[in-house]
Amino acid sequence: MNNLKTQFLGFINTPSLFNELNCLNQFELDINEINNFDFSQLNITQKLPLGKRIERFFEFYMQQSINYELIKSNIQIINNKETLGELDFLLFDKRADRYLHVEHIYKYYLYDESFSNEIDRFIGPNQDDTFAKKIAKLKDKQLPLLYKNETQEYLENIDINSFEQKVCFKGNIYVPIHLLGKDIPIINNACIKGFYLNREVFLKQKEFRDYEYFLPQRNDWVSDCNTNEIWKTFDEAIDEINLFINHKKSTLVWLKNKKENKMQSFFVTWW
Repeated sequence: MNNLKTQFLGFINTPSLFNELNCLNQFELDINEINNFDFSQLNITQKLPLGKRIERFFEFYMQQSINYELIKSNIQIINNKETLGELDFLLFDKRADRYLHVEHIYKYYLYDESFSNEIDRFIGPNQDDTFAKKIAKLKDKQLPLLYKNETQEYLENIDINSFEQKVCFKGNIYVPIHLLGKDIPIINNACIKGFYLNREVFLKQKEFRDYEYFLPQRNDWVSDCNTNEIWKTFDEAIDEINLFINHKKSTLVWLKNKKENKMQSFFVTWW
C-alpha cells in the first residue's frame, strides 16, 4: 500500500473544523478533483513535522488541480534580516478569476470540559496547543501579514487588494467517552473522530482487554484506521503506550472490535 497516498486521502477526507468563525472563511477542497491526480508525483523525502508534511499534501493538490494555479508557497517575509512571518499559500482561482491567500492548518484537539469558555475547551493532546490561540494568531498575525508594506515585494507585482483571504482549517476532535454521539458547540461535529482517556482509566476498563490495537506512527495519524492490517493484543499495546506516557506524551491509538468488526481511533493521555 502506498502510505503517502493513504495519508493524502486521510487529509483530503478530513472535514473543515468550522464553516465560518470570527470572520474566518474556509477554503474548501474539491474531493472530486483527485480522481484525475497523478499520485506518482506525490513524493516527500524530507523528515517534516506532521503539520508541514500535510502542507505538502495541500501543495500537491494545487499542483495537480485544474482549477487553481499555485503562485507561491511558504513565503518568508524578511525585512532588515528580521523574519516578520510566513504566508502559507498564494493561489489563483481560475474559475473565479481571483487571487487567494490561504493559511493552512491541520490539528488534533481534545475537548476538555473543565474550561468554562467554549472555545478554550479545544486543546492539543499534550496541552501545549489550543484552538483559541491558533484563531488569535490567524487574526492578529498571520492574515494581517499580507497587508504589511514589507510583503509587497514578495507578491510579484500583484495588487494586495486583489487577494481574498481564506483558511484551510481541517481538524480531528476527540471527546470524553460520555460525550460520544452528542453534539458539541462551535465546531463541525463531523470532525469528531473518537474519544480520549488517560492511561489509568484505560487500564481499569475491562472491555478494552477484548479488543485489538495498533499505535500508528505520527505520519500515519492522518490515515484512516480502517486501512490498517496489523493488530496487537491489549498487553502489547499497553507496553507501547507506556513508552509515550513515561515521556509525558499522549498517543493516538487505533482499536479493533473483532466481534463487531468495527475500528475506532482514540487518544491515551499522559495527564
